[in-house]
Formats: sequence, C-alpha cells, structure tokens
Amino acid sequence: MPSEETKLEKERIKDYVHLTHRSVKEIKYEADFEVPANFGEIGAVLVENEHKRESFMKEIVLDGFLTGPIKFSCDSWVHSKFDNPDLRVFFSNKCYLPSETPEGLKRLREGELVALRGNGQGERKVFERIYDYDVYNDLGNPDKDPGLKRSVLGGKEHPYPRRCRTGRPRCAKDPLSEKPSDKVYVPRDESFSDVKQATFSVNTLKSALHALVPVLRTTVVDKNLGFPILSAIDDLFNEGYNLPSQQQKDLKTILPRLKNSFHVMEIQSMTLV
Repeated sequence: MPSEETKLEKERIKDYVHLTHRSVKEIKYEADFEVPANFGEIGAVLVENEHKRESFMKEIVLDGFLTGPIKFSCDSWVHSKFDNPDLRVFFSNKCYLPSETPEGLKRLREGELVALRGNGQGERKVFERIYDYDVYNDLGNPDKDPGLKRSVLGGKEHPYPRRCRTGRPRCAKDPLSEKPSDKVYVPRDESFSDVKQATFSVNTLKSALHALVPVLRTTVVDKNLGFPILSAIDDLFNEGYNLPSQQQKDLKTILPRLKNSFHVMEIQSMTLV
C-alpha cells in the first residue's frame, strides 16, 4: 500500500501458503508475513493460483495487527496461472470515498474494472470473468441451412435483449450471424455450481416431460384421440405405456428433437441478462 508521505505504492510482500486444515466443506491455508511498521494501511491482496485447476476462495483474513484482523470477502473463483498469468486482486472490506482512496488502490481498482469490462476482442474462455455484452446473433445456423437464418436481436436503437459476448467466428453464409455452439459463456462467478446445475437440469426435464408425455401418447396412438377422462393422464405417469414395434421406431425420430429442445431451454435460461 502507499506510503503516508509519498502516497506511492509500497513494494509487495510475498509468501507461499501451506495447507493447515482440510474437510468436506472447506480447506484452509496459512502463510506468515512480516509487515514493517511503516508499511501503511493494507487495502488489497494479490493472489496467484499455482494449481492446475481453478480454486474457489471464500475469505482471506490478515491477523496479528494491533487494530484487529483485516478481512477480504472473496466468494470467487481464482483461475489457474497456467490459464492466465495475471494475478487476481481482492480488496478489503473497508470502504473509501473517492477523494480518500489511496493512490495504490486507485490503480488496482481501475485495472480490475478494465479486466471485467474486456476490450471486445478474442473468444471468451470458461475461466474468464469478463462482463462484455453483444446482440443476439447466434439463434440460427445459416451455414447448415439457409432456412435457419435468424434476424439479429438488439443493437444501438434497441439495445435489449442482449447476451454475454463470446467472440466466436461468424457464419460463412451470413457475416452478421455468429456460429452457434453447445457451450454457453457466462462470467465464471455467475455460472451455476455443479449441484445447482444438476438441480436445474432435473427440474427442466421434469417440467418438459409433464407437458410432453401426454402429447406423445396422443401422437403415437391416434392424432385425433384425446384423453377420455382426467384419470387417464394419471395412469400414463403411474403405469406407463407400451408402444408397438412400429411406433417405437417412430419415437426414435422424436427423441433427438426432444434432446435439442432441452438444450435450447438450457441456453435461454443461462444467457438472458
């Protein structure tokens, strides 16, 4: 942090953390720092993740000061240095007015804002935290079929709806359209956890099946036949339905479309901002 006399940033104090506790819910690391008495107020910590994979950081606590511990609420994923060599910065929980913010912190905060905004270039990676936005121009697939071309949604006159920019290549047959992809980019801290993603997928499947199964039964039995009574719908869920061999073959053409429908539903729920 800056010196009280010059307000310039002091030389960083570095050290390596070591594992002190491991449980199912959390892992704790500790490190020992020697901070000079004239170092000044500590307002930020820079972290480098030397693991091959990203790590979720809950909190950083600097203890041993006469004024009490300094806390840094992180709640964020820290990328591996093998994916991005830039250090990750976390700021203390203390708030500053603009006129009272130390010069060293101003530089770090400005750099963090630049990193989050992005520069509108390059293709987004899974570990990135860039909040850069773009129009909806990947809803179709004109390279596969000209009939699948879709209009661009959004723009300067009507900026909404909008999605996170991905930077994927453009379609060869329509330069205004971006090539579709099975992967959906969202800033890393906004993405679902594994448990939440699994719960979301299961609930989506249940909702779709409750609406789809009655339609399937009517389709494979008789397109003009409805359910005679409401209890027949309950029997379909409780007892199931046995398909003749020919209708089983017909059902194979429906299942791929069902899978694509689930995929589209997931993309829409993840990308709307």
